[in-house]
Amino acid sequence: MDVIAMANDFARKNMWESAYRPEQLFVRDLLAELHDDWIIKVEYPLKLKLDEKSYRGCVLDIAIPKEKIAIRLNGGYHFSSSRQYRKDEYQLEALKQAGWRVVDFDYHKMPNLFNKKWDDETVKLAREEVLKYLG
Repeated sequence: MDVIAMANDFARKNMWESAYRPEQLFVRDLLAELHDDWIIKVEYPLKLKLDEKSYRGCVLDIAIPKEKIAIRLNGGYHFSSSRQYRKDEYQLEALKQAGWRVVDFDYHKMPNLFNKKWDDETVKLAREEVLKYLG
């Protein structure tokens, strides 16, 4: 799908009025376009262990369970306190111990993905940001 069609489709679906965040749906749709054989989950609940002890449950922003890929979309809130930072670090370690590959998309590194204005240019730049981080 070309960038303009993707932007129009994104806006047409009223993504900003969804129960999910626009950046979640954008990344999900882009991954689905790139990997039509993946089953991609949004808000995927997962129970974790840390050092073989029951740790806590978490809800992954985006998950590809079969591939064990977790994508965490870290908005400004995730950088607002040392408590939240520690929680995210423990979760990261628990996910790694469970064999998940974790990809973090941070708002300060990906301003277009977390932009509230979804026009053709933003979609193009957000797509480039995501593809760069996915490798």
